[in-house]
Amino acid sequence: MAGLVSAGFRGLAALRHAPAFHPGGVVLHGELRGVDGDLPWPSAPSPVVARLSKGAGTPGRLPDALGLAVRIPGAGRDGGPWDITLTTAGHGHLGRMLPRPAAAWTSGAYSSLVPYRRADRLVWLGAWTSSPRVAASIEAARAAVPWRFVLRTGREDGRWGDSAVLTLTEPAADAPAFDPMLNHPAGLEFAPEWLARLRERAYAGSRSGRP
Repeated sequence: MAGLVSAGFRGLAALRHAPAFHPGGVVLHGELRGVDGDLPWPSAPSPVVARLSKGAGTPGRLPDALGLAVRIPGAGRDGGPWDITLTTAGHGHLGRMLPRPAAAWTSGAYSSLVPYRRADRLVWLGAWTSSPRVAASIEAARAAVPWRFVLRTGREDGRWGDSAVLTLTEPAADAPAFDPMLNHPAGLEFAPEWLARLRERAYAGSRSGRP
């Protein structure tokens, strides 16, 4: 099963000459400021690179599973980066685990889809923006700068609480290869383990298939 997943994502990435999913987007510089300790945010406001993208790469304003990826340099293991990837989804117990196509970048919640395991707790991560409606096109996302997102952590009982503030203010020249399976803080892993293994094979296939 893992081999098939890896091969499928490798083939799709090679065909697209880009990541298997979220092949195009707008890349922005910004800042992240942690406001609580549910996740190991940097202790001071940190510069970040972020990307707003369309999961399947649908053209124009057509709905898609929209993505928000964030790289926090120096916040990962051994001084490496911490990459966060979120996708439009619901925000209830089940909804936060299911990607949901959206017709606007501002239409609802972005979710990590699976929880992080930190010590003995499971923690979901989500993001919301209060910006006026912005249609689901890359051009519209670029024109809507600056962006402000509130990142919230979700507990197993379904409650959400504010966790960090993300502000995106200016275009960036290049997008890093966001990879949340490789780039994360020590002691913070995705759960459950079997699903984390499948996601790692998917990301590995996409990495190997890109030019």
